[in-house]
Amino acid sequence: MPSFLIDSYRLRLEILRQGNPVATHRNHIIEIVSVPEFHGIVERAVLNFSTFWDNWAGTPVVGYYNTSNPLQPVLSGWLPSSEYAFWYDVLRSEKPLTFFYDITPIGGASYVSKITLGTSTEPTGEGPSDVSP
Repeated sequence: MPSFLIDSYRLRLEILRQGNPVATHRNHIIEIVSVPEFHGIVERAVLNFSTFWDNWAGTPVVGYYNTSNPLQPVLSGWLPSSEYAFWYDVLRSEKPLTFFYDITPIGGASYVSKITLGTSTEPTGEGPSDVSP
């Protein structure tokens, strides 16, 4: 399973109105950036947690892996809006983190069938740090 060590992340909130009749979709977007690898490649994962994907069914993929720029490949993930809080909580409270993914070729394209966010081995009872005065 391919993976990369996470260096940083960015957040973005969007509201989108489209269609006839008009439908409103809310998006929480997390862009995850890898630590530069030994050969200089920096990977990115752009995860879109959207109400658009809340009831999405009928396809076995969670995203697409784009290698049009082989030095900066980008994984686009399509996730239900209800999953955002889980991913954001882990990103802001754990370190070091690794992003794992599986690629499933469908019709010659690199679709992503699985994504995982995980830590390395940590001591039991580590808990959050108390930074109060």
